[in-house]
Amino acid sequence: MTLVIVQCASCRHFRRMSPDGALCDAFPEPPGIPAAIITGEHDHSEPFPGDNGVRFEPIDEGNA
Repeated sequence: MTLVIVQCASCRHFRRMSPDGALCDAFPEPPGIPAAIITGEHDHSEPFPGDNGVRFEPIDEGNA
């Protein structure tokens, strides 16, 4: 399976890849970011169960 993490990799809330999954402010604990978001099936600028209101925000020059 090919993972598409373009949205996550360009989000100011993305933390890191870990052996247990991709972690971010919305999903800080393993298993981390849900597959539907990682694969692009779900656009995380929209709510997702368990995201605690933290959603995609693009990285800009001021917070990169």
